[in-house]
Amino acid sequence: MAARSLFGKFVVAALSLCLVTAGGVGVALTSGLVTVGQPTVESVRTDWGTVNAETTEIGTEIALNNPNPVGVPGVIDVRYEIGMNDVTVAEGASENVGLPAGRSTIAVSTEMDNRKIPAWWASHINNGERTTVSVKPTVSLPPFSRDLPAQTRTFSTDILAAFESDETRTMTAGNRTVLRVTKTEAAWGEATEAETPLTVTATVENPTSGEVVFSQLGYSVTMNDVTVAEGTTDGEVRIGPGETTSFGIDSTFDNGKLPAWWVSHVKNGEKTTMDVEFYALVREDGKTERVALPFLSERAVFTTDVLGGGRTTTKTVPLDSGASFRPPQLRSVESEWVVPETGNTGIRTRAVVTNPNEPGSVFAEHLSVDARYRVLMNDQPLVEGATTREIGPGRTELELSGEITDREIQRWWVSHVNNGERTARVVERDVTVDAGFARLPVGGAAERGTVATDMLGPVDPNSTMPLSVAGERIGSVSNTRAEWGRATMAETPIRSSATIRNDRGGSVRITEIGYRVTMNDVVLSDESKPKSVEIAPYSETTIRDTVPLDNSKLGAWWKTHLRRGEESTLAVSYYVVVEYRGHSERVELDALNYEKTVTTDVLGNETA
Repeated sequence: MAARSLFGKFVVAALSLCLVTAGGVGVALTSGLVTVGQPTVESVRTDWGTVNAETTEIGTEIALNNPNPVGVPGVIDVRYEIGMNDVTVAEGASENVGLPAGRSTIAVSTEMDNRKIPAWWASHINNGERTTVSVKPTVSLPPFSRDLPAQTRTFSTDILAAFESDETRTMTAGNRTVLRVTKTEAAWGEATEAETPLTVTATVENPTSGEVVFSQLGYSVTMNDVTVAEGTTDGEVRIGPGETTSFGIDSTFDNGKLPAWWVSHVKNGEKTTMDVEFYALVREDGKTERVALPFLSERAVFTTDVLGGGRTTTKTVPLDSGASFRPPQLRSVESEWVVPETGNTGIRTRAVVTNPNEPGSVFAEHLSVDARYRVLMNDQPLVEGATTREIGPGRTELELSGEITDREIQRWWVSHVNNGERTARVVERDVTVDAGFARLPVGGAAERGTVATDMLGPVDPNSTMPLSVAGERIGSVSNTRAEWGRATMAETPIRSSATIRNDRGGSVRITEIGYRVTMNDVVLSDESKPKSVEIAPYSETTIRDTVPLDNSKLGAWWKTHLRRGEESTLAVSYYVVVEYRGHSERVELDALNYEKTVTTDVLGNETA
């Protein structure tokens, strides 16, 4: 069997040296009667011996074969010290060692001082997780004393690799991803004999429309169930909606706990399970509860072979987190219009939330839910409602309500007309759970749609209608047009025009123009005004006018629109009074007169 330890090799080297030295001082090697043979090592076995809180025994058994008929008497002393990165962890001596002829076994034992482990650990970390093990022996054979060259070997660990990952992990709430951890990194600080700093940095994404807030985070680091670090962070950790950010959590190892870990490491066959667990803190009724955050936590298993010079390993394994917070789920959200006989219209929203945490748990009785409902029309808030309440385990119904004032209807209408009769509609149904340790959005994504209308579409500029007075055709009306002017909060102008042709030899006069515009029988404009337009014989003239819609009437129209299931009929009529050869007659401009039905779906997600 090959030599398994540096310590065993040194003892063999010392005995071989002593054999030659002893022969030089009187063994019958110079007489020519005895042939000197080199002793050989049959096997070396080095193991950890008894381990307690104070010391760790190193035991070595060396099987030797001395082919010489003369042995070395027990007058040899071997002294040695064992260093790990220049930290002397053990010193010992084997006195009156001899090497008998033939086969024999030598047992050597020394004890490591476990109090040296913190100093060694600091050197191991500061040296990039590398340790050089050395044995420095001194051999004494009266009257000689000689130092043998120190023998070394190096081993390394890679604990940080277990905490560095580009794998995406998620935190869910209510069947919804509220956070993605896209990268984790870790770094040791400058270790001392007293403490070892460790910083874990996480890059996180918030894919939701709400802010994720952790009130306070805590951490614990255990190695083979020995807690070597624990504490809490200062202040809140906030991740805004749609934001990607990085935050670091600093922990500090108490190196005074490392001797206890070392004992467990050796007893466990030089194997350590290292858990770095992050959690949030919940304080309720004078008690502090921990909520596991497995998406940030890591477990690493590393092994060493300090005595044998074998391979060290480090790997990550799944972390079995304990009972953790189960976020409530938003089961349904339904909204309906509220249209009173008098006063403002509104929206009533009912939301159903279920809390899956078991009755009696800290998360079952004291959860707070914030629910908010908002409808935006072209970025203009049309209606908003909010409620906050505590929920218990099981099913809870929430009700929200909000009013829509006439002025808000006017503001939306103005934006709709000025945007080419198009409205970008956004319906936000936000539900946020306040669990004491964090605020987590569990509502769905905002619904987006478009409300598009074409209320002036029926006006056909390509149509031509006859113009008659007293039953006699005198010309025609063509090129009729209507378009919106720039709407204001007070009024919405419709700019209209028509070309009138006179096919007779006498002049035609337009003395009056009138119009009426209604939506669901709510009169938005109804008036007439005098005109004085003369059309010469065999010529044509374009007459223009602007019809102002009274936006103060939109509140009344809005109620009729909702009562009819978000449907409205726009009715437009124009007329002119025409004089020809002493006759005066009111003529309807049929090309500008029409009815148009429009529908919307403000609360749904369809294009109107």
